[in-house]
Amino acid sequence: MTDSGDEISIPEEKRKRIRERVLAAEKEKLNLDNPIGINDEIEQIIEEEIN
Repeated sequence: MTDSGDEISIPEEKRKRIRERVLAAEKEKLNLDNPIGINDEIEQIIEEEIN
């Protein structure tokens, strides 16, 4: 990984909310035989919270 010098600062409250939403999404998929789409769902959560 290269250091571009750009640093993103995300407040702790927002990071906590992202973690909680991602964990909830993973729990929903945990019991499925074929948990399709979890990566897309996690990406969407992060984009919603960051933007």
